Amino acid sequence: MKVPVSWLQEYVDLDATPQELADKLTFSGIEVEGIATIGSDYAGVVVGEVRHMEPHPGADRLRLCRVFNGTEELQVVCGATNFEVGDKAPFAGVGVTLPGDFKIKKAKIRGEKSFGMLCAEDELELSDDHDGIMILPHDSIPGTPLSDILGPPDTVLELEITWNRPDCLSIIGIAREFAALYGTSLKIPEISLNEGTAPISDFVSVTIDDAAGCPRYTARALTDIKIGPSPLWMQRRLSMCGVRPINNIVDVTNYVMLECGHPLHAFDHALLSENQIVVRTAASGEKMATLDGVERPLTSDMLLIADSEKPVAIAGVMGAAGSEIQADTETVLLESACFDPRRIRRTSSTLSLSTESSHRFERGVNVETVDWASNRAAQLMQSLAGGFVATGILDVYPGKREPRQIKLELARMDRLLGVSAGVDRVVAIFESLMIPVVEKSPETVTVEVPAFRLDLDIEADLVEEVARMYGLAHVPDIIPQAKVVPNACDEPSRAIFSCRDKLIGLGLHEIMSYSFVSESLLNIFTEEDQAARVLLPNPVSADHGVMRNSLIPQMVECLGRNHSRQITDAALFEIGKVFWKDSEGAVNEEDRVCIGLMGKVGCGELEKRRTVKPDEVFLWAKGVVEALVSAQRLDKDTLRFTPAEHPYSEPGEAVTVKLGDTPLGVLGLLRKDLRHRHRMADPVAFAELPVTPLLGSVFTNPVFHPIPQYPAISRDVAIAVDQNVSHSAILKVIHEAAPVELTGIDLFDIFTGEGVKRGTKSLGYSLTYRSFERTLTDEDANGYHEAIKDALKRELDVDIREG
Repeated sequence: MKVPVSWLQEYVDLDATPQELADKLTFSGIEVEGIATIGSDYAGVVVGEVRHMEPHPGADRLRLCRVFNGTEELQVVCGATNFEVGDKAPFAGVGVTLPGDFKIKKAKIRGEKSFGMLCAEDELELSDDHDGIMILPHDSIPGTPLSDILGPPDTVLELEITWNRPDCLSIIGIAREFAALYGTSLKIPEISLNEGTAPISDFVSVTIDDAAGCPRYTARALTDIKIGPSPLWMQRRLSMCGVRPINNIVDVTNYVMLECGHPLHAFDHALLSENQIVVRTAASGEKMATLDGVERPLTSDMLLIADSEKPVAIAGVMGAAGSEIQADTETVLLESACFDPRRIRRTSSTLSLSTESSHRFERGVNVETVDWASNRAAQLMQSLAGGFVATGILDVYPGKREPRQIKLELARMDRLLGVSAGVDRVVAIFESLMIPVVEKSPETVTVEVPAFRLDLDIEADLVEEVARMYGLAHVPDIIPQAKVVPNACDEPSRAIFSCRDKLIGLGLHEIMSYSFVSESLLNIFTEEDQAARVLLPNPVSADHGVMRNSLIPQMVECLGRNHSRQITDAALFEIGKVFWKDSEGAVNEEDRVCIGLMGKVGCGELEKRRTVKPDEVFLWAKGVVEALVSAQRLDKDTLRFTPAEHPYSEPGEAVTVKLGDTPLGVLGLLRKDLRHRHRMADPVAFAELPVTPLLGSVFTNPVFHPIPQYPAISRDVAIAVDQNVSHSAILKVIHEAAPVELTGIDLFDIFTGEGVKRGTKSLGYSLTYRSFERTLTDEDANGYHEAIKDALKRELDVDIREG
């Protein structure tokens, strides 16, 4: 936000340099990003009057002008088209140096001499506007130095206003801060209206169909107005704040918005059907062309301002084409309203349409000053455009609320700040910030939250106000101290660190992402969990409006971003919290670990060029889960993988993971459409597990097993089994039939196709036998092996493949 110091001084008396003002504001919590000087002394630049104009004989887009500079007429070649004979504009003659060290020289343009230049605003460094030359007031006298017209150079503070301080998105808001910082008073403009005889009810009726989206709406009417340019002082202030002047009516709405922070909208009353204003939501499939000429599709959650036939504005964002102020407008309907910030933020984000109005509404405006902004705008419009103000204001206020109170315990504040400000000083700070104190005692101070301070919710907010106004310089420097708490248990934290180290040791890289995600991202993965989502009541943006209920969407987004930057192989993990609501609406949270594998991360260097199969990537992810469970000193033999359906996977490509009877999470392959969003051709595997079950045994002492003294014997077995029989079911039969001498089971081959009966699969296992007491003979191993094969045939009806 840009704040001209000269405009600021109309509301608060300041006797400080711009740098001192910037330092004072920065140390109170409002960052000053820069200090700019707008304008100069414009030595040699004078008011020029265009007395004659004709087409350039050698160029279609140029004109020959005769410009009177107060002493003589000079020929000037000009390419602008926004002026006529008799208009006044800044004129720089030969030898004049403009800002930027640009010196005007006598020139010959397409065969015609030019003895100076009619200047645009950007050439004078007043703004970035280069749409045409700068038109000066018609009563300006030719030859008058431009500095006499524009005044001295002005200083502009460029501020970074955080999301929680919408009250500072205005000149008055910043003036209020300076008044509190310097102990001076805030001067609010007095409003006096010359109302006509016709009541406002003769011009408009207002109906609010969505009170939650629009808690207050006011309307005023002005008749017999004359559309024209706004005065130079207003145009210059708007330009210094980065707003392009348009005409006196539109400029007033923008001026008041910058002045008090409340956006306004002016309609041509003649273009409204049946004198009606209806605040409603958009109908299904409804479209509207906005003032920028773009037809925009609307959704049913978007708030509209409509007349009896059509929408005339997207509430809080932009007006509709065809309802704006025209050159022949005679009656203006002035809107001043308050809208739900979340609705405006969502609408602005969905339409990719951000305006000065939406910037303020989506952060929140003061509902109590809606009428003040309307009256202030009506006063300025009447002053600059003439006409009459209809009697009264139509004020529909269904969302009126009682003021809130917050109690501050001074002892707690002293502990937090490390310094005692005292009750009198605390009360003085609140009163300087225009925060009314309703009760005070030596122990507590109770305040009533003013409507313009939307950021004050809890006691800690009041502590922050005291801290920033009392001054950080008063807070003593204390060396941080660490206290040893007897019998404190830090095992959960150390266990999580251990889990992280294990995953890094397995070759994965850690990622970190926000706990807030966009609802649109979650909807891409599934919309079935909407009832369980935790929505933020006041998100900083639509991209961070929901607490994540799974780590997988952000993991996929991270893999996709890496893939778009030519990183095609990645093994990543994240440990973080997820949040969801249960059937009773209570919010729950849980620590989870998410694993994501992309590309050929499991292939050796010589296999990187071959196509990777989905089952390979699945088995790599399964191996990571098994290795993690084993590294966390859990019993890997009790790990079970059961086929299941998951919304992020294709049917048949996900399993639930259990450790004994304890659910441990999900493992699967990502759906093709989710991969194709990021142009990932190779399969992507994911796993998401709760952290707590992984931590239970991490600090148990490992059991020592002596190194085997006797050799092992291996035997292979290939079986043909029904496709529906799982690997875990086979392992269960083998373990039940195996002797204690069976020390290892490895699955080394999976095959379907030629030579294998339809509906079956061929699995190859290598079984290892070893005794800790003696050397096994071939007869021993063969006996064990035959017993296991017999059990497989008996229990699972497998065919033993020979040869």
